[in-house]
Amino acid sequence: MNLDAWQTIWVCVVLSLLVLGLDGLLAGRAGPSKTDLVREQKRANRMAKLGKGAGNE
Repeated sequence: MNLDAWQTIWVCVVLSLLVLGLDGLLAGRAGPSKTDLVREQKRANRMAKLGKGAGNE
């Protein structure tokens, strides 16, 4: 399989886009879920109402 210069460039571009797409997909799946974030925010709100927030020592 002999590629000329332009074919080599296009192969590199396509592979780069695939890597970026895969990276974006995996980055979107990483980290806490939205339900965990909502649960944590609700807990923080309850603690703040009780006067036990981080700034109320």
